[in-house]
Amino acid sequence: MSGDVSRTPRLIIPDTSPLSLLSMAGRAALDYLFVPGVELWITDMIEIEATRDPDPGDDQRSAQRKLLAAWLADNAHRITVMETNAGTEYRKAMTNWTMSGAHPDLKPSWTGRGDYSLVDVLAIAETVVAESETAVMLVDDRRARNALRQTDYVNLDILSTRSFVSMLESEFGVKDASDVWVAIAIAAGVNALGKSRIPDPIAEDPVYVRKP
Repeated sequence: MSGDVSRTPRLIIPDTSPLSLLSMAGRAALDYLFVPGVELWITDMIEIEATRDPDPGDDQRSAQRKLLAAWLADNAHRITVMETNAGTEYRKAMTNWTMSGAHPDLKPSWTGRGDYSLVDVLAIAETVVAESETAVMLVDDRRARNALRQTDYVNLDILSTRSFVSMLESEFGVKDASDVWVAIAIAAGVNALGKSRIPDPIAEDPVYVRKP
């Protein structure tokens, strides 16, 4: 999964978007994350997002959330959860909120917390990714991708979920991989303007960031 075959990659997912997209195509699509045969890491923010009760303005797809939570639980022995400062602070805030009576108007907001964890992810990756290794991050958000590509501290490949699905077929021989993205596009549907809710293709993908 890297332009440099001498490096041993770890697949890191720093936000929920790739898992949410794959879950739209069902549990089998999530299992494709194990096909490359490398260590799979997620942040504690993803674990929280998959199990927390959604806020009123959040995506209310309860069935999809339950599927993702069940998949994470069943594969806990195969997934490394990275603790972040953002995740720790959110858990503390939720504990305090619960102990103070859990008034709906005072519930800690989830907005933006995933973005805050990106800095933590890079700091953690720097300490565990050796000189001969690279971290492969699945990231769809363009702002997050731009932030990650500025790092000088870790060898990093940035890959979109769409590209990952394509590589399943081209590099790992998963013959029905192209059907996965079709299923995702159908499940995602369209917005009020008739545009698909799935991310647009990213021209420069994957992106290779190398430590000087």
